[in-house]
Amino acid sequence: MPQIDSALQSLVLIVALLVMLFGTIAAVLPVVPGPALVWFAAIIYAALTGFREVGLLPVILLTLLMILGSTTNLWMSMLGVRVTGGSLWAVFGGTVGMIIGLIVFFPLGALIGAVVGALGTELIRTGDWRKALKIGGGTLGGYLLGVIAEFVIALLMDSVFVVTLILAHRPA
Repeated sequence: MPQIDSALQSLVLIVALLVMLFGTIAAVLPVVPGPALVWFAAIIYAALTGFREVGLLPVILLTLLMILGSTTNLWMSMLGVRVTGGSLWAVFGGTVGMIIGLIVFFPLGALIGAVVGALGTELIRTGDWRKALKIGGGTLGGYLLGVIAEFVIALLMDSVFVVTLILAHRPA
């Protein structure tokens, strides 16, 4: 890959860091793929610099973290259902509700749909309002923990990128 001059490389780095900052902050917003934005910026920078500073190992680590961070809302809300005693049917109902809610009530629909789907499914299945409300609360708690986890993972991705750059520029 051809070398880019240092002024252009500095500009690309600044843009990448700004996109990463936006992705990290946006990780707490519903349906904004924060870790994916951080990953995209890091990969574009790595590719434009010929993977000289950000090599294969950091790219693999960033990719794994991006996959983990981009799916936290889904599996953490499912975990919330299971921890509060919900059935696999409630997990399924919450997942379907999350998808429908995302489409119908964008942008907060994923959260609303997950809670309503799990709560409604458990209510239909058991007829027990208390248990259904507990499951709905577990879904909400799991989703919110997923948002926090997504933010923390985006911060970790930022750290991997910055540390990689620092190590690439240390004196030999």
